[in-house]
Amino acid sequence: MSFAKQLKQALRRKLSLLHRDKPALLGFLFHAVFQDQKEIAKGHVDTQQGITAEHLHRFIEHFLEAGYRFTSPEQGLDFTRSEEKCICITFDDGYFNNTRMLPLLEQYDVPATFYITTGNVEEQQCFWWDVVYRERHRRGAEKALISREQKMLKQKHHQDIITYLQEEFGADCLQPWSDTDRPMTVPELQDFARHPLVFIGNHTRDHYLLDQYSQTESAKQIDRAQQDLKHWLGEAPAGIAYPNGNYSDTAIAAAQQTGLAYGWSLDKRKTPLPMENSNIFALGRFTLWGRDDIEAQCEITRSDILL
Repeated sequence: MSFAKQLKQALRRKLSLLHRDKPALLGFLFHAVFQDQKEIAKGHVDTQQGITAEHLHRFIEHFLEAGYRFTSPEQGLDFTRSEEKCICITFDDGYFNNTRMLPLLEQYDVPATFYITTGNVEEQQCFWWDVVYRERHRRGAEKALISREQKMLKQKHHQDIITYLQEEFGADCLQPWSDTDRPMTVPELQDFARHPLVFIGNHTRDHYLLDQYSQTESAKQIDRAQQDLKHWLGEAPAGIAYPNGNYSDTAIAAAQQTGLAYGWSLDKRKTPLPMENSNIFALGRFTLWGRDDIEAQCEITRSDILL
């Protein structure tokens, strides 16, 4: 971490001690649950946040000790009336490794919502950004170059990304390598969703970045995921986590058009409770990073003054 970032982090933490913990909803985004640093080092997936089960232990304990209630929108949280300090644990994509959360959820009796990209689950294909990461990583590319390539691909439409990957890395490049990088299978998702502390949400059919598509295209992607999940699980989800956090007025309209009740963005902010002016289809979420002090990051997100 650069000196400037360290200074900003220190200032944020000090401010968090002065003004914090007003009634609010704090959403937290996670992707993978790694067993340990050895698994991360294998390079099977983009490490993204680099969060291990131990990091998640510390995260949950921090907020329980601070008097927060862990909840899920699916549990009937009334955003317009609640005056509590609430935490929502959210996972995007649908990795099989997310099933490692069950012992933690049971230990602390806290819920979590998992937003599923149904096309990858049905077709048992890796997520495209992991393909870029592992193929470049094993060729010795630096992380900065890999990130640049991923960023470039995010500007393309989904099928163009798939074509690019297959031309670069071969027709079978989307096949998973291990339990680390693969999505859940449909039967695994069905078993997982039966757990009383597990809730399932929509993450589109093919992980479209919805701000790049028309309302019609976005609604089709969202609706296909809704139909998949209803077919597999018996009911359609109530909410969506926008892929990559990307949303727009048309994406929100598409979510509303398909009957969803709320949406998560990646805007780094709290949602004050009771909710008045906040957009329930653009709820904010924070991210935590395994490379940095988890306690310090948790302290910062509790602040009512976010820099």
